[in-house]
Amino acid sequence: MPQPPRIAIACQGGGSHAAFTAGALHALLAPEHEGRFDLVGLSGTSGGAVCAALAWAGLLAGGRADARARLEAFWADLAATDPYERALNDWSVFLARLPFSAQVSPYAYCPMAEPALRRLLGKCLRLAELPAGRAGPSLRLGAAEVLTGAAGIFKGETLTVDEVVASAAVPPLFRAVRTGDGLWWDGLFSQNPPVRDLLDLAPKPEEIWVIRLNPRARATEPKTPADIEDRRNEMAGNVPLDQELHMIGRFNALRLQAPEIAARYAAITVREIELDLDLDYPSKLDRAPELLTRLREHGARRARHFFEETSITVRPGG
Repeated sequence: MPQPPRIAIACQGGGSHAAFTAGALHALLAPEHEGRFDLVGLSGTSGGAVCAALAWAGLLAGGRADARARLEAFWADLAATDPYERALNDWSVFLARLPFSAQVSPYAYCPMAEPALRRLLGKCLRLAELPAGRAGPSLRLGAAEVLTGAAGIFKGETLTVDEVVASAAVPPLFRAVRTGDGLWWDGLFSQNPPVRDLLDLAPKPEEIWVIRLNPRARATEPKTPADIEDRRNEMAGNVPLDQELHMIGRFNALRLQAPEIAARYAAITVREIELDLDLDYPSKLDRAPELLTRLREHGARRARHFFEETSITVRPGG
């Protein structure tokens, strides 16, 4: 019988822009694509980690429909809809767009973002309800250990809400998150998102689909302070991802020279779904319902176009 290709999906971090990732995953997991690919793993960092974890938990608990429902519920609840939340959100984004913003340590006040995220993740992930053994697609989330600078990977088999929060704990919005033996910040400082870790999944993927939130290129030179800061953030966010994708290319080339590696690993095809809207850095902090809806709808459109433009090869069984 023909077998669909084995796929892993890697979700880049980017705050509220990860609503685009939620929309893309929602479309990729739609019923009409059932059987087109075999999803063997998900990875993510920051907002991408949240989306990857939600989809993973849903797939384990109830399949694709459950995964899509959890993504919808999280982003609907995250939106700043009541008047107080909307006023606070708009004021925060306004301050972030000022040419000179004062930096305040998250240890100087009681931060609101972390407990709110923790409550929402607990409600939508429901890790205690997952089947024993957590069999299904693998999950890998990226984080960075604050004291040593080491990259960390949290695995789905033992995942906790603390670990998902740690992967999204970007300073100075969040304090460092203490979990396990480490003190963790957002994985954007290490792997954004984890890619090389997907090579050793069981079963191993034949393709890695990257959902990229930071654009690779811009058409014009940034000259204003705001534009310079935006492009600096985009480039810094892309460095870890592009390094890992370069490593995949080198790995594919090495296979041709080393039969022992070729026997153990298949060549990896990398495809990307990229957020191509012109958005500034402060919008990554924006929870306005209209922005999140726009991003989710655009992510779904880009995913549908991805399927229209991508030739997914079904391999023979055996």
